[in-house]
Amino acid sequence: MNASEEDHTPMRPADDFLRASAAIEAMIAAVRPDQWDAPTPCAEWNLRQLVNHLVEVNYSLAARFGGSSGGAGDDPVTAYQQSAQALSDALALPGVLEQTYPGPFAHTTGDKQLQVRMADLLTHGWDLAQSSGVPANLPADLVENAVGFVEKRAEAFARSGKFDTPQPIDATAPVLEKLAALCGRPV
Repeated sequence: MNASEEDHTPMRPADDFLRASAAIEAMIAAVRPDQWDAPTPCAEWNLRQLVNHLVEVNYSLAARFGGSSGGAGDDPVTAYQQSAQALSDALALPGVLEQTYPGPFAHTTGDKQLQVRMADLLTHGWDLAQSSGVPANLPADLVENAVGFVEKRAEAFARSGKFDTPQPIDATAPVLEKLAALCGRPV
C-alpha cells in the first residue's frame, strides 16, 4: 500500500492529467500510418486533425498558465508528447490551479480549466478509438470524474458551441460512452 492509499489523499490534478495523457499517448502511438486521414466522430476533423487539436489545446492551456507554447509537428506522437509535457510543466508552477484565467467559457480557476481539459481529452480519446479501432484504455476513475463534471455543465457547454448537444444514452452504458454522449456523440 502506498502513502496515498494509507491516508486516502486524492491524486493531484496534475497527476490525473499525466495518467490521462499517458493513455492518450499510447492510443496515438497505436494508430497505423494509413489511418491518419480517417474520419472521426468530430465531423470537421480527420484523425490527424483531431490529434492536432489535442496538441493545440495542451499548448494553449500551458501558455495560459505561464508555460511554453508550441504547435503540431510532422510526427503526431512526438507532437502530442511535447504538448503534454508543456502542460505538465505548466501545472507544476506554484499556484497555477488556484489562479483565475480567461478561458473558453469564462474567467475560471486553473483547476476548473484543467477539468474542462480532462473532459475534452478523454472524450477525444473515445473519438480516437472510434476512428482508429485502437482500444480506449482510459483510466476509468478519471472518466467517471469527467462524467460528473460534464453532467452539471453539458447544456452550458453545448450553448457555448465548444461541445455538441448531449445525446440520449442508457443509464447502464459504459462510463466512457456516457461521457461521449454528454459531449454530443451519438453512441
